Amino acid sequence: MLPHIASLLDPIQLLGALLSLPLVSLILAAIIAVGIAVSPRGAARRRSRVRLTPSASTAVSARYTPEHRALGIAAIAVIVIFAAENLITGYVLGMFGVSLNGVVGWWRYATPVFTASVGVAILLAMIATRGSTPPERPVVSARRTWLTFSSRVGSVGTALALLALTTTTLLAGLASSNLNGGPYVYLEIDVPNETIDPIRPWFYGWAYGIPVLICTAALIAVVVAALQANSARAFLRPETVVAEQRERRDIASGISRLAASAALLALAGALRFIAEGGSIAGLTVGSDGRSDTYDAFWRYGELAAIGGWVAPALEITGFVILFLVTAQLAQGSESTAPAPRTAESRAAQ
Repeated sequence: MLPHIASLLDPIQLLGALLSLPLVSLILAAIIAVGIAVSPRGAARRRSRVRLTPSASTAVSARYTPEHRALGIAAIAVIVIFAAENLITGYVLGMFGVSLNGVVGWWRYATPVFTASVGVAILLAMIATRGSTPPERPVVSARRTWLTFSSRVGSVGTALALLALTTTTLLAGLASSNLNGGPYVYLEIDVPNETIDPIRPWFYGWAYGIPVLICTAALIAVVVAALQANSARAFLRPETVVAEQRERRDIASGISRLAASAALLALAGALRFIAEGGSIAGLTVGSDGRSDTYDAFWRYGELAAIGGWVAPALEITGFVILFLVTAQLAQGSESTAPAPRTAESRAAQ
């Protein structure tokens, strides 16, 4: 009894159990995001504003503020829907006696990517309509591409997150198996030197991966389209170019962050699932009052276990990025400000 209690109080096991819960990752991410927001660098970033004339400030704000708000709302939607799904499937349904055992819950992994793609698609529609009005005075500028206003670090990070999710999903799908023509939701682990059937734990197979791949492809498509639309639209007037360039950089950053965070959340869930199925190290068979233990392991079991430990860090990072994107809800009205009226201008009136 005492050893069992001691094992429950083991700090490492307790930490691992807590970090296996996505809602714990959400709480930790919120604390980190608050720390970033109140840091001197974050405060300085919010205070730095481009000074414009009142009319120019109004025009820039009218064009870009709705887009900042759309990004912030999209980030909140990803967080809320992800948390709600975890609460409902993990706790609420169990309270009412509803079991999801045997159900292929592919939506758990596709939901953040799908929600982000819908949010970016809405932003794209806003940019293509009210955000691309004809210029008040034409501005001659160099040709712009979808990467013009994107941070190199942010673009590389987003690409790596999407690539990691895609690669993990493809490799897990190739490693999965099915039974009697059913869905690919098993990992087949042979028991060496024995004639018993292989171990078949549930696994992140094609039944889970194909919806994730479809949503990821849709996310990539709308992200590239939104970045291109954000870059290619005309500037309002010559004196607003600097302010608009900053706005477009912030919009591009928000798009990239939203895509990266969704990919990280989906990847964290996938790695946890892979670790659960791929870290099995044995099989115990009981019969006639005795039990026999067989050693069995997946050849990539160690990598699966490492992925399970990395998953909380990826999840926390994804949530932190989402919280930073939510700050764009208030950014539109703060990023530009009317220039202060000078004594000469007041005298002229």
